[in-house]
Amino acid sequence: MIGPFATIRRSLYGSGILRRESLPRPVVSVGNLAVGGSGKTPHVQFLASWLSGLGVKVAILSRGYGRRSRGVVWVSRGDGPAVTSEEGGDEPVLLAASLPGVPVLVGESRAEAGRECLRSMNVDAFLLDDGFQHLALKREADLLLVEAEGGLGNRLTLPLGPLREPVDAARHADALVVTKCAGISQGENTAAAVPLPAGRPRAFTRLVARSVVDRHGFESPLPRAGEEVVAFSGLARNGQFADTLRECGYAVRKFFPFRDHHRYRPQDLRNIAVAAGGSSVLTTEKDMVRLPDGLPFELKALRVGVEFLSGWETLSRMILERLGKQVRPDPGGEAR
Repeated sequence: MIGPFATIRRSLYGSGILRRESLPRPVVSVGNLAVGGSGKTPHVQFLASWLSGLGVKVAILSRGYGRRSRGVVWVSRGDGPAVTSEEGGDEPVLLAASLPGVPVLVGESRAEAGRECLRSMNVDAFLLDDGFQHLALKREADLLLVEAEGGLGNRLTLPLGPLREPVDAARHADALVVTKCAGISQGENTAAAVPLPAGRPRAFTRLVARSVVDRHGFESPLPRAGEEVVAFSGLARNGQFADTLRECGYAVRKFFPFRDHHRYRPQDLRNIAVAAGGSSVLTTEKDMVRLPDGLPFELKALRVGVEFLSGWETLSRMILERLGKQVRPDPGGEAR
């Protein structure tokens, strides 16, 4: 019943029967149709860094999936995480750790989170993380992310397929970003299956490994070819992370896959330590924020960034127009 319910719900918001709240600052939403794996977090990182570099004071609003807290929580006031991932959610804590100067708040009501932000600090715009289905908040731009390889799957909604809403919901997006592209042709094939109205921006990105980072935020270069590691992750697409490590030149001796948002138990960590035997251990930044202190092994995380293969100039211009900022966009498309 998810498909019919989602369609009816979107129709009720569109007709005004269900009321959408507004914030006194423009909102740009980043979201998806399929569950997991589209790369929302690195794209929110990219956009927040880009806008900040243009002098736009931006704050991030998120639901904080998997958190044990309720209500509005300040994950960061721009000076790093103020709460754990259990209180703020994995992705918001990661965003807080990687975006100095950018406030991050979570709440069931993102409108209330935005109002709470504005009570104590002034911002120019909000980024709505994982917001495509959060129809209760008006936004100036809706960016829909679709993974190149997985696409829209069998085009069915949960539980028969991977979609949160029917495919036709894509027509409500203001722009499409096809992510994790092996190349432009793959991205274009995926885009052709998404019913985005003609004339709206389409962009194509990939994720690029940039460095490794320790738990204090200290970065070091990617390894010499053949460096042996043990690795683990709890993602929607664990295999993609393992493949990325190998593409970076790592020799992955043992890989531990866990379910998405896995909460690591002491036995999990002991198993990883035994397999490592003193060797380097690597994970993702998203997983690293979930781990306790006092690990029985030395841990680093692979840091990735977004690279635009095509479409950045058109997409960035649209975003700035919606924000009302007459700033010349940077055509480079590299994450800062």
